Amino acid sequence: MNARLFTVTWLLLLSACVGSGELPATLSGQIVGSDDRPLGPGLVMVERGKVHAGTYEGGGLIDVNGKFTVPLPRGGTFGIHLFHNDYSYVPVEVTVDPHQQVVLTNLMVAWGVWMDLTGQPTWPDQPDDTRLIRMPINDNKATNPVLSDIQMTYPNAKPGVRPALMEITAQVFDPKGDLSRMILVHDTATGAGYALNPPSPPDAKGRYPNGKYSLKVFLDPRHALGKSLWYFVVSDNMCNNSPIIPVAMPPAP
Repeated sequence: MNARLFTVTWLLLLSACVGSGELPATLSGQIVGSDDRPLGPGLVMVERGKVHAGTYEGGGLIDVNGKFTVPLPRGGTFGIHLFHNDYSYVPVEVTVDPHQQVVLTNLMVAWGVWMDLTGQPTWPDQPDDTRLIRMPINDNKATNPVLSDIQMTYPNAKPGVRPALMEITAQVFDPKGDLSRMILVHDTATGAGYALNPPSPPDAKGRYPNGKYSLKVFLDPRHALGKSLWYFVVSDNMCNNSPIIPVAMPPAP
């Protein structure tokens, strides 16, 4: 385990939703290394609820300058999952009051290890001092999960008719057999985020199986067939990650 240090600069802005009485939130930030150089490009995935306990529902891209902006549909607790292409990964849990503006800046994130007595990684509640978050990391890329054979198809589609449904499948393999539930995909056209479905349930220790993962998604008018990009990434329980892989939707049948 190697120790790393980087800074995540966050800005949470709440703006009024005209006529609805609700206050949607926008989460913006920048990730830079300890040398103040940006850590981009990358991917942000948004989970509704506590970290590793909710439902993935959104996402966004981190640009080459380490900057990102992700809309939050309403107030509440969110797990914000940050990936970038040197295989590092960090989750941050934030709670947004829909009636309050919150500004968080210069969060120091120190890479370390949280382990319990069984030797398994643990996910305790975020410490009161949110400037310090400890997460496991492993720089040995030979142990990182592998994502391959990504297929996007339109089942039962008819020639000349815009399909209503798309099916996604992907082969996922982890050398240590320690996959987490984070077999993730971000839809850039709609901003949605999803976790792909496993071929079988996880074991008693929360390890997901190797094999073919799948997802069925109803298409949206914003999807440009043959053009819209979807971004895939996989993480294991020790926060080792596959590369972030962009795939364009197939053209119309």
